[in-house]
Amino acid sequence: MLSIYRKDLYEKLWSIGISKTAKELNIPYNKLKSACISNEIPLPTPSYWSSLYMGKEKPTRLLLPNPNDNSMIIIEETKERSIPSQKVLSTKNIQGQELAKNNQITSSKNEVLNVPKQFLYYSKDEQLLFTHTYNSLAVNKTLSTKPHIEIVKYRQKKKNNVPYYIKEAKLKINSSSGVIIPETLPFIDSLFKALEKVGAKINITTDDNQILFKGNTYILNFRLPSNKITLSPGDKEYSTYNTFKFVPTGNLYVEVGYLLEWHRWSKHEKLIKQNKSDTIDDLLKKVFLYIFSLPEKIDMEEKNHKITEEKKRIEEEQKAILKKQHENEYKRTEELLNKSIHHFYSQLIKKYMESELEETTEEYNWAMNKSNWIKDSDKYSDSILSTKDKERLIDSKNPKGFI
Repeated sequence: MLSIYRKDLYEKLWSIGISKTAKELNIPYNKLKSACISNEIPLPTPSYWSSLYMGKEKPTRLLLPNPNDNSMIIIEETKERSIPSQKVLSTKNIQGQELAKNNQITSSKNEVLNVPKQFLYYSKDEQLLFTHTYNSLAVNKTLSTKPHIEIVKYRQKKKNNVPYYIKEAKLKINSSSGVIIPETLPFIDSLFKALEKVGAKINITTDDNQILFKGNTYILNFRLPSNKITLSPGDKEYSTYNTFKFVPTGNLYVEVGYLLEWHRWSKHEKLIKQNKSDTIDDLLKKVFLYIFSLPEKIDMEEKNHKITEEKKRIEEEQKAILKKQHENEYKRTEELLNKSIHHFYSQLIKKYMESELEETTEEYNWAMNKSNWIKDSDKYSDSILSTKDKERLIDSKNPKGFI
């Protein structure tokens, strides 16, 4: 079987053509063409190549529909590829080396595996394990005789018909129609077993279906979309209180999210849909790939979070320093202002004394004492009036806007 990403196949087709692509990938022409049609990949026409080779204007490619869809396409090869001995890497040689071209890696059996780019973030041993598991992913048509323990619990609790308002740790499958399509439980069974095979742990809580892997927590929600149908009076289900019903579409959607330590209550989610051209196996592979693409994304978010938090810490420290500087400057300026006002009134009284009072009188001595007290009440105290009295007296004589 050949695995190739949708966008890579599109680029190859429009670069070298259908025939050369089929020959290079060692797959039958008809199977390649069918795979392109089923995955909505436009094929280059003879007029495209004739315009290209005539050298007039560069012809325009047909755009790839749904450009965000870069799913893995599986096509049956014509025969097993021969592997030149000089290109085969042994297990010893692969340790500590960079990935070979086209993301190839060799197993202990000297088989060359094409590693999906989602697995390149992991160690070589993990890449081998993930790739082997991914290549063997398939959903049984019926539920196996030994289903996953969480499915056994789910079926038992479903059978017991526990009231919906009682919260319990049960597998979450959301279906507005109330119908569980036959593919659902075999799909979940295959997914859970594959995840546990690569070292993940399934943890069903009262709120979520959780996947625990290498310190990260992923959230899985299984959704069965339905169409809302309006009932007419002639329908059996119709009543005054029941004017519509939900009919399952027969597809399965999987919502994948993850939790962040610093934002525990926030889930970052992606809805992976089973499109018209997708088999249930295609959906299983999509979900598996996306789950194991998340650690790199989470690590990047954690790195950015630490940078953001460090910036915040530095900004807060700078704000605290500026606030302290402001408070000190304000206090010094206030003291300077008060001293200058006190000095001003002290000098004003002395000017008055020189022009109006006789130095030998008792009033002159009293006024001199008051002048000194107004100038510096800490140095020249008053037996009757307090510093508070002085401030009140000055404030009453100081009109608004004086300073």
